[in-house]
Amino acid sequence: MAQSSVTVSPEVVRTVVRNTVLAMPSVRGLVGFGRRFSGRGSSGVDVQIVDGVVRVSLQIVAAADAALLELGGQIQNEVVDVVEEIVGMKVASVDVLFEDVKA
Repeated sequence: MAQSSVTVSPEVVRTVVRNTVLAMPSVRGLVGFGRRFSGRGSSGVDVQIVDGVVRVSLQIVAAADAALLELGGQIQNEVVDVVEEIVGMKVASVDVLFEDVKA
C-alpha cells in the first residue's frame, strides 16, 4: 500500500473554532488580532499546530451580563471538544482573552 497522509490546515481548525465560539449565546463577537474591531465576522482566533497538537488563542467580546470566568471555562471546554471530535486533533491549550463587553 502506498504511504498516505491526511493534513488539516490551521485555517480549517480556525473556522471550526470560530463557528463554535460565535454560536455561544454570551459571546457577542471576536476581536481581530492586532486590530481594534469586533463583530461576528472578524478573526479573533489564532491557531497554531505543532507536531499535530493544537494551541488556540481567542480574543472575545462577551455579553455585558456574562460571568466572565464561567464563560471562559465554557469556551475552553467547547473548543477542546469540537477540535478533538470534529477535527480529530489533540488540544494543548485554549487561551481566552476578554477584550470587551457589550449589551
